[in-house]
Amino acid sequence: MEIGDNNETQNKELEKPSQQEECIELKNIKYKTMLINGVALNESKASQSIHNLDKFLENEKNSSENEPWCKLNKTIKIKKITEYVLNDYKKNNNLDETECESLITFLKDCLDRKKLQRIKDVIYDKENGAIKEIPALTYVKTTKHFTLKNIEKRISTLKSLPQNKSNKANKLANSHKTIKNKNDESDDETE
Repeated sequence: MEIGDNNETQNKELEKPSQQEECIELKNIKYKTMLINGVALNESKASQSIHNLDKFLENEKNSSENEPWCKLNKTIKIKKITEYVLNDYKKNNNLDETECESLITFLKDCLDRKKLQRIKDVIYDKENGAIKEIPALTYVKTTKHFTLKNIEKRISTLKSLPQNKSNKANKLANSHKTIKNKNDESDDETE
């Protein structure tokens, strides 16, 4: 019996350091995320009451609603897009139900393809939690098809780059040669 008891105590002793290591690793991860995000950690304590839990969930929900468009999760973005299509876009562009459904599926596909991720892609009012406009969205009435047009005009990178140094050096060398040639010609003419 003593041998079995010794094995159990040894197993318990082996488990204790692993739990402590996990706690240390968890603390390290929390500390690193605090450093990366630049926000102090809010240590949430486990509460026994349902009231505190409900309050915590409500605060989390409200804080996620007041975030900019790019930080919202996909389900909230889909809800906001459907609200925008059914409330605003439908009234402004006189769309029927089938066109609204096709627009919603088109915009969901655009979300999947990461076309509506940036702040420039969607004008979103975070105080009201509603989409004001999707500037790139166009509707072709003849084909009854929705598209996202690229509004942003990109500047060529070649225009932004400075001139090549060898070209400048060659131009300077050529200009010195022409000046010398002119001086030599003027000397020849005076003789």
